[in-house]
Amino acid sequence: MFLFNRFLHSIIRFVLVSVMTIALVLGWSAIAHSQLPSLPTAASNDPHQPPKGVTRLGMYEIASVYSPLDRDSLFEIVSPTVFNRSQPPDGSLPVEVRAEEITQRLMRALDRTNKAKQTPLVSIAILNQDSILQLSDDQTTRPLRLVTVTEPDADYHGKTLEELAQEWQKILQAEVERINTLFSHKVLWQRIGQALQISIGLVLGSVVLWLLRRTLIRKQTALQVRHQEQIAAVKQDVVKRSEAETSTTIHTIETSDQTKTDTIAHQRSQFLDTIQRQFSLKRQLGIYSLLTWLLFWAFILMWYIGIVAIMSRVPYLMKWWTQALVRPLALLIIWFFTSLVIRIGKTLIDRLTHVWTTHSSVPLSETQRIAVRAATVSGAIKGLITFVFITYGILHTLKIFNMPTSSILAGGAVIGIAISLGSQSLIKDLVNGCLILMEDQFAVGDVIEIADKSGLVENLNLRVTQLRNNEGKLITIPNSNIMNVSNLTRLWSRVDFSIVVAYENDPKQVLEILKQVCKQLYSEVEWRDRLPESPQVLGIDDLSYTGMSVRVWIKTAPMEQWSVGREFRLRVRQAFEANNIQMNAN
Repeated sequence: MFLFNRFLHSIIRFVLVSVMTIALVLGWSAIAHSQLPSLPTAASNDPHQPPKGVTRLGMYEIASVYSPLDRDSLFEIVSPTVFNRSQPPDGSLPVEVRAEEITQRLMRALDRTNKAKQTPLVSIAILNQDSILQLSDDQTTRPLRLVTVTEPDADYHGKTLEELAQEWQKILQAEVERINTLFSHKVLWQRIGQALQISIGLVLGSVVLWLLRRTLIRKQTALQVRHQEQIAAVKQDVVKRSEAETSTTIHTIETSDQTKTDTIAHQRSQFLDTIQRQFSLKRQLGIYSLLTWLLFWAFILMWYIGIVAIMSRVPYLMKWWTQALVRPLALLIIWFFTSLVIRIGKTLIDRLTHVWTTHSSVPLSETQRIAVRAATVSGAIKGLITFVFITYGILHTLKIFNMPTSSILAGGAVIGIAISLGSQSLIKDLVNGCLILMEDQFAVGDVIEIADKSGLVENLNLRVTQLRNNEGKLITIPNSNIMNVSNLTRLWSRVDFSIVVAYENDPKQVLEILKQVCKQLYSEVEWRDRLPESPQVLGIDDLSYTGMSVRVWIKTAPMEQWSVGREFRLRVRQAFEANNIQMNAN
């Protein structure tokens, strides 16, 4: 799990670095336009297609003229269509160039309006038989030409040149008067004061949210401490009850059966109660985490609304108000729902894991195995969900900034193929590790055999499996090398006892002695807890020149086959010696 988290973090770090690199490359590419030839790398650079913000209607192209104050649309201008912007016809000006020139003149008009003592006037004049709109003020003697009203403008709007010029004159005059009003000392200081009030409100709101978050964190810490105390108390209670039951056990088969059943039921109840307490803790911690998450987004939303409100009030900042309203809001929506979906996914996984680990028909040993396995599987799935939705959010973020996500995906696919070719063994390890966990082939604490290696599973993750053999050696096996595995301690184990006795012995006597040894071993409380059922004397398994081979099967609890086998062999040896049973000397 640790290696998987490191692998996931490496992927996320790689994606973020790639995005930053692409952004820097795209941001710097505009500097070298005059030094390098233009390359048609995107559809927006196609000289035969209108640029963004330009609408083509047959022989006309339309663009908007925006206010220099807050970028609101004032009116639309029209120019003849330019089908190849890399080689425009002589005397033809693309509509976006014309719109940009008008915007620049309006920016100069904004400066002259701020300096004028009286409100400037927008008037209609004739220049070279064209109707123009010009700005006159008390600071300069020469009017500032703003807009030339052309025949395509009048044709598109369905008005005469005079009517359209008068309409645009009213629009521009109203805009000039609005600018003059907003930049007057009284209104300007009033709006600056409102911005300061909003700023103070943001600071106070941030302090309140910080105090609430600190309170939630304190409660989370206290809840975790109380839960750990409850877990310790439950474990101590289990130990005390087990000791009391062991000291008061009656050495009879019937009483032992009842005691064993009660003990298992009690242990199972205690274990399930512990899991329920843990799930209840996770649920309460999840509520606190949700509240903390909501406070975080409330903090961001509060500052977003506050900044937008300040920018909409202060005239010097109004030109960026539209940009601050659109893209940041889209980013907030994308990442809010991305984080919300991730949280919902993790919550659903926790609930499914709880149902999986508390199934009433599952034995206690299996419940413990499932609890350990479910934690690993759920952690891996949570990491995968987080990676998928964060990638989804990054791609939509790139779309907002008009970055070519298709090219990035194609490049990412190429890089992914290169990485996969270079790390096939790692991918095989991860895939096989997932299958081992999902199929529950083995778990930590099992004794397994893999090819010629065997030992106790000491560590298991998505990358490797580590075994501790009889000599104490730690054996590390990549999961991709695990083809066939033998689990010696899954649910139950078995002692396969076989012994060869001489032909001089009475077969019935030999079998009877073995049955008595099995019955005596099964009747003792010390060994009864390790034997789910009575041992089976199968009988004579083989006849050969060396003697008679007798086989006994002893079903044991997991990990108990070795201790039970050693004890059974000792008793068989003593019983055979006491009854003069001759074993084969060969």
